[in-house]
Amino acid sequence: MKKITWLVVAMMALAPMVARAGEGLTLKSDLRLRYEYKDADDKMNRGRARFRLRIAGEHQIDDNWTVGFRLASGSDPDPTSTNQSMDDAFEQKSVWIDRAYAIYKAGNFKLTAGKIANPFNTTDIIWDSDINLEGVSEHFNLGENGYVTLGQMILAENSSAADAYLVAGQAGVKFGMVDVSLGYYSFTNYVENSPYAGGNLFENSTEYTLMDLLVEIHATDNLSFWAHYVTNSDAEITDTTGDKEDTAMGFGLSYKYEDWSFGVKYADIEPNSVIGAFSDSDFGQANRKGYKISVKKKLRKNVSFAAAYFDTEQSTDSLKGFKTLQLDLSYKF
Repeated sequence: MKKITWLVVAMMALAPMVARAGEGLTLKSDLRLRYEYKDADDKMNRGRARFRLRIAGEHQIDDNWTVGFRLASGSDPDPTSTNQSMDDAFEQKSVWIDRAYAIYKAGNFKLTAGKIANPFNTTDIIWDSDINLEGVSEHFNLGENGYVTLGQMILAENSSAADAYLVAGQAGVKFGMVDVSLGYYSFTNYVENSPYAGGNLFENSTEYTLMDLLVEIHATDNLSFWAHYVTNSDAEITDTTGDKEDTAMGFGLSYKYEDWSFGVKYADIEPNSVIGAFSDSDFGQANRKGYKISVKKKLRKNVSFAAAYFDTEQSTDSLKGFKTLQLDLSYKF
């Protein structure tokens, strides 16, 4: 009882200081409850109850400077997932630093540094939506219809070997209802520092320098289409398939009707076309082809229900396919 009493006294004493420190701090949170069932050809079928909890804070210091952070759940340091499975006999769950950043804005220029939201206009063929890059990005607005984004990202720092890093650039332009983005990603010393293959075939000195073209067509306020093409100019012929396996392509559409949203995606991601460890983990990362169908219903202002179905197989082996169903109930608060 004494411990509880002292805890209450300490919280009451600290409350005014916390309140003053939090002045001007904007907080946002979201919770997603998920049931996921996966039917895989080469593994046991698996059903999991999972959740994702995120808490973000941002403080605008003045007209130029902003700092922020986001904490997120997750079962391990995997950068492509903040899901936490409900298992392990009621064990406590982990919280990770998902973002920690500073932003400087001046006119049409924005500089962002730290562990940052992905600054590039892209799809999950290259970047999983949970990925938060680490380093610096510079964004230049070129009037109302154009932009250039640059990035210098840290992949691995080594005390006894060469560091791994990413240098990237993207330019985009809008033509009426059409948006076109052209990107370049140069990964240096990635293979020897890779966290895991994620479907890549690390054979015959293959490296990764990606160039991509993304076209988005906003046909109406409710209907849009996209097509994405990626190629790796540093891929080498693999022993596994006798081909470079250096191309990824995909297309999709999204449609909104009142409180409903619908989406369809098809992609064919060859093994060495993208960085597998950073590509969409729900789809299966690299060396994957197939489709995704999704539907979302807004139940009330900050509550929604969503369902997604994936049917994919390996690009190099049709026997290794899987089907996944995800059912989500999401809250913002």
